[in-house]
Amino acid sequence: MKHVDEYGPRLRQVGRCLKVVYTDLDNTLLGPDASLFLGPDRRYSLEPARALVALLSAGVEITPVSGRNNAQLHELARLTGLRSYIAELGCLIFYEQGREVFANHDFPVPEGWNLRQAVADSGAPALLLDSYDGRLEYHTPWSEKQECTHLFRGLIDVEEANKLLAQNGFSGLRLVDNGRCRSSDTLARLPETHAYHLLPRKAGKASAIRADQKRRGLSPKETVAFGDSLADLEMAEAVGSFFLVRNDISADPALTSALGDYSNVYSTTNSMGVGWAEAVSLLLAE
Repeated sequence: MKHVDEYGPRLRQVGRCLKVVYTDLDNTLLGPDASLFLGPDRRYSLEPARALVALLSAGVEITPVSGRNNAQLHELARLTGLRSYIAELGCLIFYEQGREVFANHDFPVPEGWNLRQAVADSGAPALLLDSYDGRLEYHTPWSEKQECTHLFRGLIDVEEANKLLAQNGFSGLRLVDNGRCRSSDTLARLPETHAYHLLPRKAGKASAIRADQKRRGLSPKETVAFGDSLADLEMAEAVGSFFLVRNDISADPALTSALGDYSNVYSTTNSMGVGWAEAVSLLLAE
């Protein structure tokens, strides 16, 4: 993993052909309490907003790629003037602030149902909740508004959970760790709490980016991505450069271990939105 402040000339070269920035939101572009204006130290900062405006003014499109659902992302796009977004960890791709939508999964869905209902009917969510009782629960109230993924919170071994799914006939689904989240009273005894998405195996942030690139006629080198978690790191497979905002990287051993598989990942010096702005300033230095 490289540090952005050591690769200024290379990043300026990346910036010259940049067309689209794909970005995670929570703890990446957004700071504490999902605010665009709060820095990691909870002091107000205009740096992320200035960087966002600088990209848009340079003709670069910004496409959020998030576990959030359509309603949440539509409101953010409306407030910030963004035209496209990728929702529910890559299951849905939206254009023109939600007026055009494309599905990015191959899971069979009966007519009149949505993907979330079809996955629930399969029995896979019940298997996970029963197997990890006391360590996994629905991430309410946000989980209730999902159309595609089943959104959980807790603390479990994702590799073990995916083996469990496969052993029980659910090899077409996978569980993805989307990073730390707020806990709840029922899980207060856990040392930390993560958000998990259950989704079709072929869906995801990387596959959604590839589908979007194809639709726009872009090469990976014309795109970059930003994130802070293991679920975000898979975006590095689909773009020219990936920027990992320097939150507490060392606190996630799985993330630290996975970094060795990528040669196009850069780490920022700063965290959250301030780190996001730091990388953008290098990309647009000319």
